[in-house]
Amino acid sequence: MPPPQPLYQRWLFALAALLVFSAFCMICLGGAVTSHDAGMAVPDGFTTFGSWSLIAPLKVWWPDPATRLEHTHRLLGYFVGFSSLAFLLGVMFSKARQRRGLVALAWGLLILVIVQAVLGILRVDERSLWLAGIHGIVGQVFLGLTVLAAAASGRYWTSLRPRQAKEQPVGAATDTTTNAVTCTAKKCRIARGATHALLTLLFIQLALGAAVRHGQAALAIPDWPLHYGQVMPPMSPEKLTAAVASYSVDKKLPPRYAYFSPNGAYETWQVHLHFTHRLMGYVTFLAGLAMVSFVANRYRRGDAYAIRTPAFFVASLMVAQVSLGIITVLSGENPNFATLHQTCGAALLASAVWLAIRVHLTPAPAHHTPSAQSSHAPSGSPRA
Repeated sequence: MPPPQPLYQRWLFALAALLVFSAFCMICLGGAVTSHDAGMAVPDGFTTFGSWSLIAPLKVWWPDPATRLEHTHRLLGYFVGFSSLAFLLGVMFSKARQRRGLVALAWGLLILVIVQAVLGILRVDERSLWLAGIHGIVGQVFLGLTVLAAAASGRYWTSLRPRQAKEQPVGAATDTTTNAVTCTAKKCRIARGATHALLTLLFIQLALGAAVRHGQAALAIPDWPLHYGQVMPPMSPEKLTAAVASYSVDKKLPPRYAYFSPNGAYETWQVHLHFTHRLMGYVTFLAGLAMVSFVANRYRRGDAYAIRTPAFFVASLMVAQVSLGIITVLSGENPNFATLHQTCGAALLASAVWLAIRVHLTPAPAHHTPSAQSSHAPSGSPRA
C-alpha cells in the first residue's frame, strides 16, 4: 500500500493561484514598461525619487505616465514577493510540509523573487540593458515555477496517487495490472519527451525575444514576410546600407525605425538577432503544433480531458503569438501590440508548463487487443 498522501487544501491552492496571477500581471506590466521605454523613468533602483518605493508619496510618481508605469511595476513586485512568502509559510505550517519537493519549491520561489528584485535594482542603478534582458528571462522562469507550485498544491495532483492505488487491484489482477503499467510507461515516455522539447524550444525563443526587445532590434527588419523586400536579409554593413536605401525608396520606414540608433540605422548584429528570432519562431510554431497534436492524440480515453485542455491552450496561444509578432512588426512596433506579444509569450510558456505537468501526472491508457486481454486477464478482473 502506498504511503498516505497529504490532502488537498483549498486555501493553499488559492495562495498558489494568487501567486501565479500576480506573477503574470507583473510580467505584463514589465512588458508595458519596456514597450513604452519607461525602464529608467525612476532613476534610482531601490527607492523612488529618494523615498522607499513601497511608501513613496503619490505626488512624486503618479502625475507622469512613464513614472506611474514603472513605479506600479515595482509595487506589484513587492506584492509578488509577499505572496511568495505567504505561500512558503502556508506550506511550512500545514500538512504540505511533509512533501519535500513542495517545500523546496516554495523556498526556491522566495529566493528567486529576491534575486529578481536585485536584478531589477541593478538594472536601474547600472543602466544596463543586458541586466534588463536577464531580468525579463528570470521573470518568465519564475512564472513557470509558480504554475508548478499551483499544480502541486492542486486537487488533481494531491488526489492522483490515492486514485491510482484504488484503480490497481491486488491479487487476481496483478498480472494484468503489471502489463498495463509497463505498456503505459512506454507510451508516456515519448509524450513526456515531447513536452520537454516544447519547453526547451519555448525557452530559447523566449530568451531570443528578450534579447530583441532589450537590444532595440524589434524593427531591425521592418517588413514581413520578406526582409527589406528580399528573401534573405542583408548580412553585412554595406548590404544593410544598400537595402535600407532601396527599401526607403518604395516604402516609408516606420517612425520608430532606428529610434535608438545614433547613426539613424540599425547595426548588422541587430538584423542577425531579429532574423534568428523569426526563424526560431517558425521552427517553434511548426514543431510545437506537431508536438502538441502528438501528445493530445496519445490520450483518447480515461483522463484525456486533463491533457487536451492545456494542449488546446498551448496550440491557440501559439497561433496568437505568431500573429501578434507579425502585427508588431507591421505596425511599426506599436507599444500596445509589443506588450501583447510579450504577454502572450508568458501565457504560452505557463500553458506549456501546465501541459508538461499533466502529461507527467496522467498515464496514457493502455490499448490492448481483445485477445491480449483475454490471455492475460482473468475473468471479471477490471481493466487498467
